[in-house]
Amino acid sequence: MKFTLKTAIIGIAVVILIVIYSGLYTLEEGLQGIVVQFGRPVGEPITEAGLHFKLPFVQEVRRFEKRLLVWDGDPNQIPTKGREFIWVDTTARWRIADAKKFLENVASEEGAQSRLNDIIDSVVRDQVSSSELVELVRSASWEVPRDEALKDIP
Repeated sequence: MKFTLKTAIIGIAVVILIVIYSGLYTLEEGLQGIVVQFGRPVGEPITEAGLHFKLPFVQEVRRFEKRLLVWDGDPNQIPTKGREFIWVDTTARWRIADAKKFLENVASEEGAQSRLNDIIDSVVRDQVSSSELVELVRSASWEVPRDEALKDIP
């Protein structure tokens, strides 16, 4: 079997193409990414959609949503301060503001959902159990804080 120069050039070209291909990645609209090397974040989060470069075979890209995400709790029966039981169904909207912090603290959307389950369920349970039923249902004196609710959203 003769090993010719033409075969060697084709082999080298294929290896170069594989290395270049494994070093490129795309980020779709509505997603943000963070490049990790050996499990640790490298650099700042990438928030622009398009074609980007990473070190081939050493780095990988973790992608996260930029859009609003939905958390929906399980309906629970919770006692009020007056010991009446009411059904409470909670929902929340959340967003990943900093992909690097998100990756370091919860690692995935499933981990964040689990943390939100613990936090929001306990806060709602505490709020309902420390209020009278009339206070929970009444809405005549309650005003929606329009500017305050949206000021943190970029």
